[in-house]
Formats: sequence, structure tokens, C-alpha cells
Amino acid sequence: MRTDLIVIYTDRLDACRTFYTGIGLNFAAERHGDGPEHYTAELDGCVFELYPSGERRPATGPLRLGLTAPAHDSVEDLTPGRHTLTDPDGRTVVLTVPGEPETTERGARAAVARLFGETARADITALAGGDLSITLASGGRTAVIEGRPESGWSWTLTPERPGSTAPGRTADTLDSAFADVHAAMTGRPGRAGGDEPRG
Repeated sequence: MRTDLIVIYTDRLDACRTFYTGIGLNFAAERHGDGPEHYTAELDGCVFELYPSGERRPATGPLRLGLTAPAHDSVEDLTPGRHTLTDPDGRTVVLTVPGEPETTERGARAAVARLFGETARADITALAGGDLSITLASGGRTAVIEGRPESGWSWTLTPERPGSTAPGRTADTLDSAFADVHAAMTGRPGRAGGDEPRG
């Protein structure tokens, strides 16, 4: 099952359209038969509509919406991360604004700074064929992460903890590889259901 329609009835149609347009929705005006003019936007296969409220359809009450902006969209003056906003009718909108994809050299460098701090040393090289090679030094240990989105990511860590017999690890995404390396370096649990060491 998936959501394919969200309809909000509002007393502040134009203000709501302006608000939701400001966070990245592209609306088109529509009218069906003798019905009221309203606004509709497409959200990854889900239709999001703003209708004027009326006697038959009162304004939609309290609601909490979670939306993620596409990575290529710029959202009005909002930095990457999660933002809790309030629409003109008082509904809560939690908007996630993605940062630059970590699969670019600049995005990977930002992820290193975010997870390991500004003092971590990272050499990031874009290899032929689109692979990235990331060598990260922090806390007396060195990790090497290599791969690309299409084929996944492998990583090694030296020195390994005493008793470890399998330094190689894999991850489906670069974000997961960073999380696993961070967990291995700090001794904190990594992602749930992470890959087992390969022999």
C-alpha cells in the first residue's frame, strides 16, 4: 500500500499555496466541472492538493506532514537538514533538505567533517570510471573507503581491533560505509543490520 493522494482544505488558500511553493512544491491550478478552483502538485507519484474550505468541507485540522525535498531542488534559504515549519493554518511540516550527495568529492568531504570533525584528515580522490577513494585518518587509525553508488562500497580499517581476522567490510551506500567506519573507530554501535565482516 502507498499514499497516492493528500488533500488539505484551507481558509487561507493563497497563503498556503505560497507557503508550500516556498518549500519546493510546484502547483498547477485546476477545476473539475462545477467544483472550486484548487491547486495540485505531484510528489513522487502522490498528488498533493490544496482546496478552499467551505460549508461541505471544513478546513483540515491539526496535521503533521513529513516531506523531503529532492536533492537537486533549492529550498528558500534552508540549510541541509531537518526543519520543523508551520503552515499558515498551523499545521506542522517537517521538511528534510538533503545536502550535496556524498558520492561527489565535495559531498564526501562534508560528510567526513560532519561525522569525524574538522580535525580529521581525509584524502578524497575521484578515480577513473567514477569510483571514489577516501582515505581517512582519525584517532590514530586509518580507514580506506572505495567504490561507487552502482556497485557499493568496501572499506578497511587499520590497525584492526585485537582478535579481528577480517578487515574488509562492505556497505550498500557511502553513507552506511561512513557510519560503519565511524562506529569502528569510536567503538560505538554502527547501523542496525550492517554487513558482517567478510573472510
